Order: sequence, then C-alpha cells, then structure tokens
Amino acid sequence: MSVQYGKVISLILQERFGPVVEKVGTYLFQYGTVPLLYIKKNTNLPLSKVKEALCILIKYRLVTFTPNRNANVANYTLQHDQVLLTLRYANYINLIKKKFGNECEMIVEELLQRSYWTASELILKVIERFKKDHNKAVTILSLREKFISLVNAQYLIRLPYSEEDKPVPNLILPETDQFVIPQFELKQMTLVQSGKAPVDSLPDRGVYWTVNFDRFHQDMRDKLIVNAFTKKFDENAGEFVRLLLQQMYIRTTPWAEVSNPVPVIEIRDNVRKQATHQHLLAFFDQYVSVLEQDNSQLIRQGGEAGGGSLQIFLKEAFVQFAWETVEQIVLEKFDSKAARIFRLVKSKQYIESDQIQQLAMIPAKEAKRLSYQLLEENFLQVQELKKSSSTGPNKSFTLFHIDINQVIRMILELCYKTLYNIMTRKNHERLVHKRIIDKKQRVETIIMGMRVQGAGDEQLADIEEMITPPEKEILQKIDLTMKKLNSVELEIDETIFLLQMYLLYQ
Repeated sequence: MSVQYGKVISLILQERFGPVVEKVGTYLFQYGTVPLLYIKKNTNLPLSKVKEALCILIKYRLVTFTPNRNANVANYTLQHDQVLLTLRYANYINLIKKKFGNECEMIVEELLQRSYWTASELILKVIERFKKDHNKAVTILSLREKFISLVNAQYLIRLPYSEEDKPVPNLILPETDQFVIPQFELKQMTLVQSGKAPVDSLPDRGVYWTVNFDRFHQDMRDKLIVNAFTKKFDENAGEFVRLLLQQMYIRTTPWAEVSNPVPVIEIRDNVRKQATHQHLLAFFDQYVSVLEQDNSQLIRQGGEAGGGSLQIFLKEAFVQFAWETVEQIVLEKFDSKAARIFRLVKSKQYIESDQIQQLAMIPAKEAKRLSYQLLEENFLQVQELKKSSSTGPNKSFTLFHIDINQVIRMILELCYKTLYNIMTRKNHERLVHKRIIDKKQRVETIIMGMRVQGAGDEQLADIEEMITPPEKEILQKIDLTMKKLNSVELEIDETIFLLQMYLLYQ
C-alpha cells in the first residue's frame, strides 16, 4: 500500500473516531495482520485503550480478526478499503433518498451511523427522529414496508450472529439467508414504543442488519455507464441503457464482464409502461440501431430470435472510460500536443521516437521534449530492443509504449494525494475560524430554543444581530470555500471509483 493512501486512511480514522483509534488503525495499515500485544507494544497505548479502539473498528467492520496458529490468539487486520468508503456515505444516503424517499433515507443514515441494528429497534428510532426533527408522525406499518422494500432491493443485508446474540461482522451468511425478511410484531413494537415493554421483548432480537455497500456500488457503476451514453447521444439513449441494465440483473450476475442477451421487446415494453419517454418509444428501432452501430461497441446484438436481443460489455466499458480519463488528465496536465502523442502511442502500441515526430505532425524538438516529459511523469514507458546484426552506437533502438495498469495506479496515487490535501485544507479552515463557527452554532441553538418557546420575530432578530456584518461576511466566505472543497472531494471520489472499477474488471 502507498504512503498517500495511508495518509488518507489515517486522516479519515482521525476525523471519524479520534486519535486513539487512528493510531491503532495506522499501525494495522502499516504492518498488516498482527495480534493484540504487538499493537499495544508498538503504539505505546494502554491495553484497555487498544481493546476499546479494536472494538470500535470491529463494530464498524473496519477490522476483521482470524485465529492464530495455536487458535488461542486473534490476529487483527484493517479493512482499508472499507475505511475509504466512509467518504461515500453522503452519496449512499442521497442515492436512497432519490430512489425511495425520506423514510428510507433516514433508515440508511441510522444504519451507517451505528453499523448494525435490529429491524424493530431501527424502525422505532426512525419514528422517534421524525417526531423530534421534522415534527411528523410516521406509522410503524409504513416504516416496516419501507424497510422490507430496502431488503428486497438488497440495500440492506443480514449479519451473522453468535449464540450470545452478538453480530459477527467478519463472517458472511449463506446467500439464501442474507435477505430473508425479519418477523415484525406490530403489537409488541407499539408496547415498546410507549414504554410498556422492554426492548429485549422484541421478536427479532439478535437478527442484525447492516448496509450492503456492494449493492450501492452496482448503482454507482450503472450511473457512470448511463451518464456516458447520455453525454454521447441524448437523454433517451441514456434511459434505454438504464432499462437494459435493469433487465440485465434478471438473467446475469451483477459483476459479470458481459451481460447475457436481453430481449429488445422487454426494453420496449418497459418504455411503454413508464410512459415518460415518448420520443424514445416513437423512435425505438432507430435508437437500437444507433447504439448497435456505435464505434464504442459497448452494446452489441446478442441474437435475432424473438425480435432480437442485446448484450452490454461492462468490462470493455470501463476499459474505455479509463482510457478517456487518462487522456483527459494528460490534456489538462500538459497540453493538446502531449495528448496527441499519448493517443498516437496508444493506437500504435509500440512506436519509435522518430515515428512520433512524423505521425503526430509536431516539430521534432518539441515532440521529443513532450515524449520524454510524458515518460518522466510515468504516462509513457520505454522498451529497449537490440538489433541482432548491428554493432556500435546504433546497436539498439527504443520503443515508447503505454502500460495502462501502471498509469491507472499512478493516477490513483495522485487522486489520494489530492484527496488528502482537500481534507487537510477543510480541517485547516475549521481550525482557523473555530471561534466564529462556534459562535454561529450557539446563536442558531438559541434561536431554535426561542422558536420552540414561541418567541416573536423582533426577539429573534435581536438574537441574530449578535453576529456582526463583518462576521457574516467571513461566514459566507467560509461556506463558499467549504462548498468548493466538498464538490472537488466528490469529483475526486468519482474518479477513484471509476479507476477502481477498471482494476476490478481486470
């Protein structure tokens, strides 16, 4: 693992859990799988603190444990990829809100905060939050249906649990048991809600649920593919691809490289049922023809029987997306001539320096400078070959080529470095303006309390004037800066996700 990646992991752990957990997590990241006493010895932390930190990390499925050779000692391993996922929590919540509504959004938010919970307790907590935060009454029955819809869509997954009714986060249930709907006793839940029965009396005690990140990543992957077709063609083409991917899941495993053939008639029927894209329905055959004949060849005919069928090539899609991303980075980092050289080397696979100058139509001196600049930044690699019958200075020649896997990993490193810088900058902004931010929060708390007590507009205005105009101006600048940093952080994470998808399919 790289140094930059380690810095990002340490910063995430520090922000989310504090310095003790960060110290334990960083040690596990650096040294891999280690037992408890090694962690204590090398972190110089009290044993109780190390145990507490490990308990927290295990609860949030950020650390797993396996028995040592003698089966009496546990070895602990940090799941660094899970740590990085905490940056995507806002994306997961937003995705659920758009797809299922506010109730499901709050269910997922509570689970992300607590890592796991029983279905009944989770529903009761969400009802309590709706009353407190939104002053809105939500019934147990409606939330039960929302919970079941999330389980059926596989956004929530059951955790295995031990005989003591404690979940075991580092084990996996058999696939047939992962999405079994829990039993709900509405009468008993009502008694618990009113305080007439203890929480332990709920029938699903010991059946714990957590968020299924894999399912969210399928949606994020599909969104990238749909957006690519929308940008290249139009919104109707994007909707066609979305429906194709939706039908793909019926007959293909989610992470297959190539989908099984999907009948075109099924997609047409879905377009007709939705009745939201009349233009797509009117020119359906033309859209099928255009997508099949597109030079990207991501959608191809899978057969002609029954009106024809289509296949989508997911692995090939992310190969093309990765190349496009790298080419765009070369263009932004250098210039259009460097991007032209990069594309030329890609098309020829192996090419001599003299050929680059001739075919790229760039002056020899500039072509040589740009080629070696790309080489220095690891976007190009060289391979030296010897001439079998030559001696002297010309006994070998050099070929430029691209090792795309190496380039992708190098760009991932740049992304982690950028991510670390953004997160550090955000922390710096909070620290520098801590006094004024705390003052704003205190004023907002006072205003909220007075509103509850029925205070008038004049009284509230007097409280708001506690923040002076210069302070308001500073707060506006802070908000603008934080919004920009958050926006860049989301874009960087999207690039990281795309590149990770490429490596996954390799």
